[in-house]
Amino acid sequence: MENFDLDMALQDAEADYNAAEVQAVACGLLCVNISSDKVAWVKLIFGEIDPQNEKQLKAIKLSGELFGEIKEQLQDSNLDFDLLLPEEDESLYARVTALQQWCSGFVLGVSMAGIKDYKSLPDDSRELLTDFTEIGTSGDFDLGDENESEEAFIEISEYVRMGALLINEELQPIKQSSLIH
Repeated sequence: MENFDLDMALQDAEADYNAAEVQAVACGLLCVNISSDKVAWVKLIFGEIDPQNEKQLKAIKLSGELFGEIKEQLQDSNLDFDLLLPEEDESLYARVTALQQWCSGFVLGVSMAGIKDYKSLPDDSRELLTDFTEIGTSGDFDLGDENESEEAFIEISEYVRMGALLINEELQPIKQSSLIH
């Protein structure tokens, strides 16, 4: 799914969330419970649903497709999952802000799935969720040297991507095929 298409649809529908946040909340929900129903997720994103609002219905349709894609990707052992962040041609500031929003959204999704206290989680998941919380609430940042900042962004976004996959693996182990070759 293209970030731009979903972002535009969400904007047109006057949703409170952007594409990064929508994906992240779904990821958080699904990492805790791969069978999560998307209804609560849709209600969070859109609030009151107006069946006459074509723009809202389009955004719901695209969001629902994204939910299905995420569910499939999280169950895929090939680690074929990418964060839905702005493209490289967007400003570094916009990409970092979207990554912060992604991390906040993921933590929100985990919370919506019922995990309010990280103490009972495996060590890696607990540490990652603490890191995601810190990234999501870090506020403004100094971009300093642009090359160093770009490299740091790439490293942090990869850390978040792999962290989400690790949390998913720890909380929802991939079902291995009973056929061993």
